[in-house]
Amino acid sequence: MWITDEEQISPNVTHIFAYEDDKIDDKVLVYIIDKANNEITLFPREEFFINKIKFKGFSHLPDELSETGYIKGGVQYYLNKKLSARKINSMTIEKGGINTFRSYNRGYKVIINYDSFKSFKENMNAIVNESKKDKSELADDFFYSIFPRKFTATTTSSQNKLNKVIRNIDESIIPLLSPDDITKIESFYEFLIDKKYKSLSSKFKLITRTKLKIDKIAIQELVDEFDKKLIDDPSENEWGKFLKKYLFLLDSKYVDSIPELNVVLAGARNVDFGLIDSYNYLDIFEIKKPSSILLSPNKDRGNYYWHQDTVKAITQAEKYLYNAERKGALLVEDIEREIGKTVKVVKPRAILLIGHSKQLDDSDKKTDFRILRNSLKNIEIVLYDELLERLKNQKNKVYE
Repeated sequence: MWITDEEQISPNVTHIFAYEDDKIDDKVLVYIIDKANNEITLFPREEFFINKIKFKGFSHLPDELSETGYIKGGVQYYLNKKLSARKINSMTIEKGGINTFRSYNRGYKVIINYDSFKSFKENMNAIVNESKKDKSELADDFFYSIFPRKFTATTTSSQNKLNKVIRNIDESIIPLLSPDDITKIESFYEFLIDKKYKSLSSKFKLITRTKLKIDKIAIQELVDEFDKKLIDDPSENEWGKFLKKYLFLLDSKYVDSIPELNVVLAGARNVDFGLIDSYNYLDIFEIKKPSSILLSPNKDRGNYYWHQDTVKAITQAEKYLYNAERKGALLVEDIEREIGKTVKVVKPRAILLIGHSKQLDDSDKKTDFRILRNSLKNIEIVLYDELLERLKNQKNKVYE
């Protein structure tokens, strides 16, 4: 049995020695506690690759240290293996420290944050405890299998399973997940929604919290890509592919799309894509570039009117709406026959994505643009930066 002996070297410095019960002459220094500097130096009693470990931010032994000079719970054994394997000849465990690894004296020096070290120790304890349970349950199953009338069967504790899963969930496993693993996680989440709560309101809260987190990540990635495209200025076709891909985030009322929708039904140019709302009504989405010129001045009267390129885009959208409504029944049949989707064509609207508000660089342009835009009956003109702002605002939405 090992016991300890203290020597007060100064008012703030204490030496702690350890020795076996009847061998006081063989006592060894295991700790120096320096309260003035809030530092403890451990001199491991057992064989160790380095002769001391510093604990900074401590005036008393932390729970992870034994009074007789070692780190508890088998942690010291695994630390020793790692230190020797990588020739780490200096280690400091520090409250609030930053985990660092650097060259030092023909080897390496590490600083480990105390919270990280504490978590490692706790996880090591959990594994040891679970291992004991697993072995006990294995023994139970063995004796039940050969003497079923004398022993009772046992099953692995669900709580034990839960502890293992929760303890091992972190970002490091993400690169290792296979498609089958991800499918299994998705299926488990469906079970979680279905089985965890009985009330519809609790299920809805769980779904909503998850959706909010997922939307936030997806929208931020979309915003970043949108910003990049505004700089790169790709073609209308590339903008169309990008916007269709993220349709579900562009406007929450739309749930599906039809690429390259032919509403003229006479071999003319197709609409960029049709949009289907949650009630199956069809709208039209037409795309021009953000660099498209919105306004031209009327030099005689000092007003602004639509630039010829914008006039062409509006006229084109009006033609699409006219043909879509006039030949609505045929369009519905064509869509159902060609792509198997059922839609309603009743007074459709057109969304024309075009231009950028940086073109509206004075109050007269802003006023005239607003008047011109509001004068359109079934066509909504959306500027690229307005659409981007809508996306950014979605990150801030709150679910009650």
